[in-house]
Amino acid sequence: MVLDGIETGLIAWITQLMHSMGGFGILIGMFLESSIVPIPSEAILVTAGAIGFTPWEVAFWGTIGSTLGAMVGYYIGLKGGRPVVDKFGPYLLVTPDKVERAETAFKKYGGMTILVSRLIPFVPFKVFSITSGLLKFDFKTFVIFTFIGTIPRAFLLAYLGTQIIQYQQYFYVFIAGIIVAGLMAYYLNKKYKWF
Repeated sequence: MVLDGIETGLIAWITQLMHSMGGFGILIGMFLESSIVPIPSEAILVTAGAIGFTPWEVAFWGTIGSTLGAMVGYYIGLKGGRPVVDKFGPYLLVTPDKVERAETAFKKYGGMTILVSRLIPFVPFKVFSITSGLLKFDFKTFVIFTFIGTIPRAFLLAYLGTQIIQYQQYFYVFIAGIIVAGLMAYYLNKKYKWF
């Protein structure tokens, strides 16, 4: 697929940024992922751990970048409204059905939706960021929950990246973990329609 090639190229470019700019490269990658670029945060965070950044470094830089990018996503939803999201959202992995599910989750769970969405793997941050803006959710609460929720996710995914390098023989255990996480995300989607 063309998108897969684009994603691979973007991840390679962000990896180069991390090599050349250090933690600031992680910040840039997560900023772009959380706002407008259609790449998975998991790829950036695991790669950062795999190329030698400590989980604490990744959590620090990744959380700042992700929070700043989420603010841009919020602004896109707030100022662009539903017509802009419906028109350009699919190019950002923000499809109308994902926005509708996020809206339902917001109505049912309020601000906890933001916090939980940051913790669940394979859920694009930008879906909930843009939806928060669409719904005019309290900006200060949005930023705080985004920041708090991103820290453990960034830390754990970077830790997985370090473990892949240190314990390559356990690679299949890691793959099994990803499959289990994916099945859990699928189950949550079916039960709660969060994403």
